[in-house]
Amino acid sequence: MAMHGDGLGYEIVKAVINGEIIEPITFQKVKGFCNRNGILASENHMKVILSNATENTHSPTYKRYFERVGKGEYRILPEYRRQPKYYWLNIDSGGYNWTFSNVKVGSSQIYSNLNPNGSKRKNEICFKSIQIGDYVIAYETGKTKAITATCRVVDKYENDNVIKVNFQKNRDFESFLSLNTLITTKALSDCKVIQNHMGTLLEIEANHFKIILQLLDEMNNQDYNEKLNQAVQKSIADSSEERKRRLESRTELIPEMYETTTRVFKRNPDVIAEVLVRANGVCERCKCPAPFMRVSDGTPYLEVHHKIRLADGGEDTVDNAIAVCPNCHRELHFGFLPETEEDK
Repeated sequence: MAMHGDGLGYEIVKAVINGEIIEPITFQKVKGFCNRNGILASENHMKVILSNATENTHSPTYKRYFERVGKGEYRILPEYRRQPKYYWLNIDSGGYNWTFSNVKVGSSQIYSNLNPNGSKRKNEICFKSIQIGDYVIAYETGKTKAITATCRVVDKYENDNVIKVNFQKNRDFESFLSLNTLITTKALSDCKVIQNHMGTLLEIEANHFKIILQLLDEMNNQDYNEKLNQAVQKSIADSSEERKRRLESRTELIPEMYETTTRVFKRNPDVIAEVLVRANGVCERCKCPAPFMRVSDGTPYLEVHHKIRLADGGEDTVDNAIAVCPNCHRELHFGFLPETEEDK
């Protein structure tokens, strides 16, 4: 069981706040949660913990955490719901030989309000106020001087004067957001934490956190699009036989998805390349030549459109894609055109 020792009921509350258990809470969801996390509880205990924890008269050992919303269905009480707060965590990779940029999403690290010498850190009030479910920006100090990841608080332990907070990495970024960029961003000019982030843990305003997350998303989306375009150009340089061989050897047709502020699919460059080669510079919708040539390489500019959207479960395949001019592409998404033979 977790180190705070408040029992299975509190573990379930934490899991709901962290999004690991989706309400309504049921026995089957609790059983799955316990199995995933190695929590040793009997099935009988799992069955009664929800109903017992909706009452405050059953037993003094059962704290009232839940309310019944249907047969065998529960949700946590309103007092356990709070709007998350946002924090800035300074990570001294040189001093601790550890940083969030070097570990996978889902990894976690515990930070204490006491430094290795046993003295209280600056801004101890933040260690007291931070709670499970709060969001955290991971800023790497030293030579890096950049935001490298975001985290969420998944556990907190208090004993006498010691406060330990467990930060779990929930977002990874290939491109880091440097302090210089933060300082020169006008929308963050009133962010006091950026101007002075001395200490280990500092609270940051929600709007500043969202702006920083948007900057990270924009940087990394741009990097991904540039890499995708490079991969497409490399694929076009290969023969059609090579592309078809790679496409036929794929085991997954539904592309991997990663999280930003929106969901983005990692598209296969061979599919894009094969469709562009097939089109040979002519829009497969209106049958007109591409409207212009790319400045970068002089090739006709066409965009690859999926007939059945990836968001709707469409496959990232040559058969499910056509090369279209920008005008047709916009109309396919936002307007109406009569059905053509390519759509049938």
